Amino acid sequence: MPIKTILVALALDNDSVNVARRALQLADQHKAKIIGVHVIESSVFQDPEIPSSLNKTELTGMLEAQSRQQLHSLLTTQNEPTILHIESGKAHTVIKNLAASHNADLIVLGPGEAKGLREKMFGSTTDHIVRHASCPVLVVRKNARTPYQHIAIGVDFSDHANAAELWASRLSPIAARDLIHAFEIPLQFEQAMRKAGTAQVEIDNYRKARIDTIRQEIIQTYGKNNRLPRRTRTFIAPGDPATALLEISRRRAADLIALGTQGKSPIAQHLLGSVARRMLNEAECDVLVVSANAKLEL
Repeated sequence: MPIKTILVALALDNDSVNVARRALQLADQHKAKIIGVHVIESSVFQDPEIPSSLNKTELTGMLEAQSRQQLHSLLTTQNEPTILHIESGKAHTVIKNLAASHNADLIVLGPGEAKGLREKMFGSTTDHIVRHASCPVLVVRKNARTPYQHIAIGVDFSDHANAAELWASRLSPIAARDLIHAFEIPLQFEQAMRKAGTAQVEIDNYRKARIDTIRQEIIQTYGKNNRLPRRTRTFIAPGDPATALLEISRRRAADLIALGTQGKSPIAQHLLGSVARRMLNEAECDVLVVSANAKLEL
């Protein structure tokens, strides 16, 4: 299933050039249509320091005209047809609704920054969009005009991890791929083994056997005829998945990290998964997230 429509949301701040360039690169690569959107937050007009004599209708018109010009200059090219939206309201609501109405295949945006205590506790605009969007979300953190060359994919055999792997391949079929699975024997279990008199060599053999089993399961899940696709490798990393993926981004070993999130319960939707949250806040490369709400038809 091809990527036909890309919705790119620009805050028109310092990150917008990088986000726009990545969206244009993907649109050119996939011959996709671009929907550009900028949201003027309603809180702008509630600033008590705005002079009472200022006509808010005129201010709104000026902001919209200025934003449209900026959006046009960042996204309009001869190659990609572009539809531009300037809207007022809550950014995450507007972006989610536009993505649904245009049947977007992918949302592209910047990492954003939590403003105030509420956003730091419950998530920024980007967090909200990742949680509730009906399609995968690409968070752009780096400047690049070329297709992704090396993708690290967090795999845990869930449906959304599998979808993240497929989506990463779709975004850049030419990229080398590392399938990352984090594994560690729970401390309590290892302590219980020791108390039961299990020798260290037996614990090490158990760990090796579990790693071999996981590697074989990865090959069976993501490969064919007991072989992984060309330019695809497996890594069974010790520790938790967030730390493993972040380490890859810090070593510049990948230019994109892809992962799925779990949880359709109200609590899981309200609080973004810890792995995804850490990726969005700390990764030193772009991040592709397939949420529990994203449609998985591929």
